[in-house]
Order: sequence, then C-alpha cells, then structure tokens
Amino acid sequence: MISFIIPAYNEEKYIERTLINIPNRFEKIVVCNGCTDQTNNIAKKYARVLNVNEKNVSKARNLGAVLAKNNFLVFLDADTKLSTNALNELTKLKDNNIVGTFKAKFNKNTFSNRLYSTIKNIFPLFELHNSSGVIFCTKFAFDKVKGFNEKIVKGENHEFIKRAKKYAKYYFSKNYSITSDRRFEKFGYIRTLFFWIKEYLIGNKDYPSIR
Repeated sequence: MISFIIPAYNEEKYIERTLINIPNRFEKIVVCNGCTDQTNNIAKKYARVLNVNEKNVSKARNLGAVLAKNNFLVFLDADTKLSTNALNELTKLKDNNIVGTFKAKFNKNTFSNRLYSTIKNIFPLFELHNSSGVIFCTKFAFDKVKGFNEKIVKGENHEFIKRAKKYAKYYFSKNYSITSDRRFEKFGYIRTLFFWIKEYLIGNKDYPSIR
C-alpha cells in the first residue's frame, strides 16, 4: 500500500488537520525532529511517531522511510494536505516505479497566492521541483539513491528528485496539494522570494521557521 512520512518541527497548529486528511487505510509516520511543543502528543493519536533531537528535515524523512512498511512512499510537509483527487490518484500510482509531485496551491484563495502558485507550477513542466509540500516515490528508487541528502538544508527536494529520476520515471500530477501560506503572511512575497534567490545562489542557510 502507501506510507505517508511527515517530518514535523513544532507543528502543533497544523499536524492534526494534516493527519486527519489522510485516510486511515494508509500508514502514517510522523517524525518529530527537535519538537518542544505538543506536536508529539497530537500526532500519536493518529500516527506512528518517532522522536529525534536533531532539527534536520532530510534526516527525519530518511528515518521515517526506514520505518515504512510499504513500497510506495509519500513525503508530506506537516502543513500540507492533499486534495481528494490527489489521494485517489496515489492509490492508482502505487504500483508504478515513479518519483514525482503534485501541482501546488495555497490554503487561501487570494490573487497573490493564485499568481505565485501559477509561477511555481511552471517549474515541474521542466522537471524542476516546485516545493508543493509533497514528494512521492517507490521504495526502490529511494533506496537506490540512499534517500535525501542530509548535508544540505534547502533545495533538498529538487536534489532528491534529480537523483531519483535515474532509477524511476518522473511524474508530475495535474492534481493539487494544498499548503499553508504562513511564510508569505509573515515575511511577504518579495522578501521571501529574494531570500530564496540569494541563499540558493550564494549560501546554504536554512529557511527561518514560521510557527
């Protein structure tokens, strides 16, 4: 079947609705990486929970994959939900050797959010990951590339897909993931965009946490 792996750093505001959105027929694994809030207590009502001290999202995903019982893995951000069509599509895709993602949109239907989502969704057409909050792949492809690179703190999703495509077919779904726009609410679109460009080109600084 399918295993959902969700890294969570102090996500008490979002983790419950994310887990409730995932049908119980799927395995759910939450990796609390460095949590100091109630994320663990909330998550264990709905999922298997692993606690680690280190705040490293790639390591959290890799540890979750080790625990997964199924051959199809879905790495989901703690503030991201999948549409009903996306969940149904995963069931149909689970027997294919693929690595991919969904289109992205934000939880609030504002003009700025729609515009930014449109821009983001251009990149996967050229097989560039669009940070939609979700990556899916076979356990086979994951094992072949030895998971996510734990030494980089951003761009790890694109880097993983780039390597995994050597062992699995890339798939970009027309269905949507729905993620929080909290970063833009906090910092604004322009500041967030320039931070991403600057750090992608000249740095390896982690994104500021928004809780």
